[in-house]
Amino acid sequence: MASLAAGLLAIAAASVMATPVALAKTTDDRVAEERLKGTPMGAIGMVLRLDGDGAEAGTAFLVSPCHILTAAHVVAGRDGISESQVLLFFAGSGNLGPRELRADFFGALSPARPLVWGDYREGDTGSTAERIAAFRSNSWNDWALLKLDRCVGDEGFGYLGLLPITTGDFMRQGGRRAVTAVGMPADRANDTLTVDPACTLLGQVEAAGWQHDCTTMPGNSGGPVLAARNEPGEKWPRVLAITVASVAAAESDHGGMTPQLIDPVAPNYFDLLATAVPVSAFLPEIVPYLPEDSRIAAYLAQHRDDLATGDRGYDVEEPGPAIEDISLALERQANDPMLLMRRGQWHQAADDQVAALADYDAALQADPNFSPALRGRALLRAARDDKMQDDAALAKADLDRLIARFPDLADLRIERGGLLSGSYDFAPAILDFDAVLKAEPTNALALLSRAHARLELGDIKGAGADYDAAVAARSDFGFVYVQRAHYLARIERIEAAFADIERALEIEPDMPSAINARAIIYLHGGDADVALVESDRAVTLDPESGPAVALRGSIKHVLGDLEGAIADYRRASELDPSEPFDAMLLFIALGEAGRAEEGRAELRKLLARWPADEWPAPLARHLLGEMDAAALKERAAIGNDILRAYQEFDRHFYLGIAALIAGDEKTARALLEQAVKMDLSQFLEFDIARAYLERLGGPAYLKKGS
Repeated sequence: MASLAAGLLAIAAASVMATPVALAKTTDDRVAEERLKGTPMGAIGMVLRLDGDGAEAGTAFLVSPCHILTAAHVVAGRDGISESQVLLFFAGSGNLGPRELRADFFGALSPARPLVWGDYREGDTGSTAERIAAFRSNSWNDWALLKLDRCVGDEGFGYLGLLPITTGDFMRQGGRRAVTAVGMPADRANDTLTVDPACTLLGQVEAAGWQHDCTTMPGNSGGPVLAARNEPGEKWPRVLAITVASVAAAESDHGGMTPQLIDPVAPNYFDLLATAVPVSAFLPEIVPYLPEDSRIAAYLAQHRDDLATGDRGYDVEEPGPAIEDISLALERQANDPMLLMRRGQWHQAADDQVAALADYDAALQADPNFSPALRGRALLRAARDDKMQDDAALAKADLDRLIARFPDLADLRIERGGLLSGSYDFAPAILDFDAVLKAEPTNALALLSRAHARLELGDIKGAGADYDAAVAARSDFGFVYVQRAHYLARIERIEAAFADIERALEIEPDMPSAINARAIIYLHGGDADVALVESDRAVTLDPESGPAVALRGSIKHVLGDLEGAIADYRRASELDPSEPFDAMLLFIALGEAGRAEEGRAELRKLLARWPADEWPAPLARHLLGEMDAAALKERAAIGNDILRAYQEFDRHFYLGIAALIAGDEKTARALLEQAVKMDLSQFLEFDIARAYLERLGGPAYLKKGS
């Protein structure tokens, strides 16, 4: 029973790290600071863009008497950034500024014109690949230097010095530093600056850019992340980075926005970190416009050869340098849970799950209560799902421990519910999703997860209500439309399903999961040739997706292209070794192609990595002649109602194909008819069974030309 939507709501591995000595941050500790001349805060103000796209306000700060730095996305209009733009920079305290933005509290004003800037790209439009590329690029390029018509810094406001450190140096020094974040967030009045006085900069945590746990909101963009203390003999403050992406914000009971507080001891700590562009990423491009600074001169001299175009940190495609640097840091800070977590994450990026798991275990040995490591280990095991290592049960045990400590954390319950659904325990999974939705009625992931569970339990009406609610909650998110399209197709509302797919592709062109969903609908309708075209396109866009490759293999199988099906099933099995039915489908395709012994070898490989009594191992053993038909039937009747139905479907399908290969068409037809009658169209085998029944004289399935 290889699912057509395999991996649909799989638990995603999160970036998990923590600082072992931090106290829980459960209250908003931000404070107000006046923008007084002659103080460091006087150099920080507001930049305002007014054009045909509307008004965009952000934070900016003086880096010379006549230049300001801010985020590129604050400056960029519909057509990006150009030297012809004129923005406004406000500083100090008074009564200047736009009242409609609650920002008429400034004492000085100057036009500001873009001078140099990073290659910022819009990140919420375009295809999946374009969005990922924009995210990675923007995390280093979301900065802009503007020239002031009026040198406000010479009027007593001064300017801030910069403190460049490469990503590698920062990591080798321990990978965290106490910082202060300053800006003008949307949830506070602009009569003063808002300062988070005690937070942590972590350097590069994700694929690109640096992350920090300072409390930030829209409006903080472009604000400085200041070293909480400088090196001996240096004047405070110095800027380490520019905030460019705030943490998630939520609507308050009064309709406004409230900040997402980041609790350093919570298991989801690293999911909520804000992103900053380090000074090292753009320093070479702005240094010609800065006042002379011995610290900057020394930095550039030290890195002249390797930073000609600025620091770009670690490459997620080549994790080796990150692992090496963290290992060096661990030589000085042995058994540091945070560093062990970070190395574990980079080991995961290197696809070394054994080393990653060892690091998470070591972090927990150093600090058994280190909840981010416990969650990281659970997510790794859930994603790996090695049956011989009992990964699913161990992952659930870790999540059970975490939920006992953090009962109100939605992520944990969604993750445990996903594990339960993956084990076909849909009823207890729904209880976890219910708990999330009681507190967060518009949590789209919980709604989609519960909808899937309800659908599998036969609650068609309840599933539909959840899918609709998920779309209403996140109508800007293509994925929710794809999931509802699968549901609509299963209840035979084909036009509505196609409409949802089109909407998903409007939001995110070339979205592989949307294209796969369309392929599935065409396949169910008998348009296998069209389905293959769609599936080919999806695999081209996402060639590392095991479920997508397996789907294409099943379409080729339906069309009678056994060699193509064999190649795809084999590749899918390599990409997704936790999915046993790729090997089962490969076995029957090889058998049909007259390569029975090769097929038997594939089943033996499956049994070498699968517990002997864990389904579908009994089915594989029967096909190899190691279990008789009566014992197989008895084993297929074990489990809850859902699992028994699925196992009976598998038994009828695979024994039916085996009978067909053996030349017993009468038995094959009877078994395949029973499989199709169960109407489990969510599995790849369903349409293969329909195609073979048609060849055996059964109901018409494939349209002409397919």
